[in-house]
Amino acid sequence: MSLNLLGDGYVETIDNRDIEQNVLQQGQAHLGIAGVAVRAPLLEGSASQPTTQVGRFGWKSQHTSLMSSCADSLRNELGIRNRLYPDEYPTLAATDGPTPFDTPDAKTHMTELERLVAEIRQTSPPARDANLAVSADAQAGEKLFAQIGCAICHVSTYKTVKPGTRINGGTYKVPKFLGNQVIHPYSDFLLHDVGTGDGIPQAAEPEYLDQSTANKFRTAPLWGLRFRQDLMHDGNSPGTEAAIARHGGEATTVRQRYDHLTPTEKHQLQQFLKSL
Repeated sequence: MSLNLLGDGYVETIDNRDIEQNVLQQGQAHLGIAGVAVRAPLLEGSASQPTTQVGRFGWKSQHTSLMSSCADSLRNELGIRNRLYPDEYPTLAATDGPTPFDTPDAKTHMTELERLVAEIRQTSPPARDANLAVSADAQAGEKLFAQIGCAICHVSTYKTVKPGTRINGGTYKVPKFLGNQVIHPYSDFLLHDVGTGDGIPQAAEPEYLDQSTANKFRTAPLWGLRFRQDLMHDGNSPGTEAAIARHGGEATTVRQRYDHLTPTEKHQLQQFLKSL
C-alpha cells in the first residue's frame, strides 16, 4: 500500500533521540514489545561513506530523510535517476535505452527531486475530525487506547526540534514553521513483528540490508486514518476492526486486551480511531 506523505516534513524534524527513547520505554512495559530503531544511511551527506541516523520513512523505516526517500522513489517507482541514485535500476534490460536523469531546471535551478521534497515539507499533517474528537465516546476511547497498550507503539505526541537546527548531516536547516511544533502522528517509527511479515528486507542501499527485519514493519502512523479503508501494509484489512484482529506477534497481548473490552468500550475506542 502507498504511504501518506502529508506532514512528513514534521516527521523529519523529530529528534532521533525521541525515537530511540521509544525502544527503552517499550522494554520497560514488559509486554513482549521490542521495537527496532533502524540505522539508515543519509544519502545526501557529503562524506564518501554515508553516515547513518534513525530511519523513519518507508514501510521498513529504510530511509532517514525525505531527500533520501524521495530519491529512491524517483528511480525505483518512476524510473528517474538522480544525484543520489544515479545508476540504472538493476533489472533494466541492456537493449532498452537509458532512463531519464533528473537535472536542474534552467529557470529555477532546482531538480525535480528538490522540488518534490520542498513540496512535501510544506504539507500539513492530516487534521482530526474536530466534532468527533470532542465527543464523549472518542475521548473515552482515547483513554482506553492508552490503557490497553495501543499507545506503546502508536505513540501520540512529539515535539519537533528548534527552528534553525541543522539536521540530516547539516544539509537541512529546520525552518520556523516546522520547528518547536507539537505533532500527533501516533507512531513510534520503529519496526515490529506483528505476525504479518512478508519476508522482504528493505534498505536504502544494498550494503545496509538487514535480514533480521524481513518480517518487521514500521508502526503505521494513524493520523489521517479515517481517510483509509484498506489497512495494514498489504491492504488486506478492510477497516480498523479487521486490522486490530490481525495484530499478533509482539502485539498479541495488547490485542487480547482489546478483545476483552466490553462492546461499549470497543465502540468508544473505534470512535476515537474514526476521529483521527
